[in-house]
Amino acid sequence: MGAEGGDVTHAVQADPAPVTARRALTRERLMAAASSVFAERGIIGASVEEICEAAGFTRGAFYSNFADKDELVLVLIQQSIAGQYAAAEQAIAETTSTPHRLDAEDLVSHALAAFVSAGRSARQSILTEQELLLYAARRPALREPYLAFVAECDRQLAGLIDGALRFAELEFTLPFDQAIGLLTAAYRQVQMQALFADEPDTRLMHSLLMAITRPTGSQPGAVTLPGGTTPPSPPGAPTGR
Repeated sequence: MGAEGGDVTHAVQADPAPVTARRALTRERLMAAASSVFAERGIIGASVEEICEAAGFTRGAFYSNFADKDELVLVLIQQSIAGQYAAAEQAIAETTSTPHRLDAEDLVSHALAAFVSAGRSARQSILTEQELLLYAARRPALREPYLAFVAECDRQLAGLIDGALRFAELEFTLPFDQAIGLLTAAYRQVQMQALFADEPDTRLMHSLLMAITRPTGSQPGAVTLPGGTTPPSPPGAPTGR
């Protein structure tokens, strides 16, 4: 179920059938309507009829695009995670293209600000994301495809973050997967705070990132990616100072 070519949006293909422009628009409207209904009523409390009514379609339109509500939920989860990956990718691209060389702390601040700006979610989106995760946890049939998609996204995100750390001449002081787990937890806390505040506060993520990194080569020992492998060095890249 892995993605080919590094495209996180295709890590899991829920519907392999060709999608016409008209069908794609119908799916988009159904997914947008479902997100709104799920945020307001919860997934278990939301019916297919309510989703169709909000989207302006019949039940037939729904079932010609999704086998059932479970498939719709999985597609929405994939869309949400792919959006977060795209935000991280954009933030790192913006940070590594800054015209002036910044020190490590300023690079971290710049990257976090760009990430929050690119991936900023409305209150409804955050509520929907929490509903999706809880629903997937409750539904045995969704656990395996959900975990497979997340594992592939984590693999690609690890490569993205490793490249950003190399650019900033930093390395984690913890095993790679543990460091990513801490940053993920901090990001979720920022999202929860955003439900009750006008602006997200990234100070927690900034402090954490500075606390679990150090200048490359300042201490012995290799950082390992999930699975026990060492991050590969890109051609021509220095391995340390």
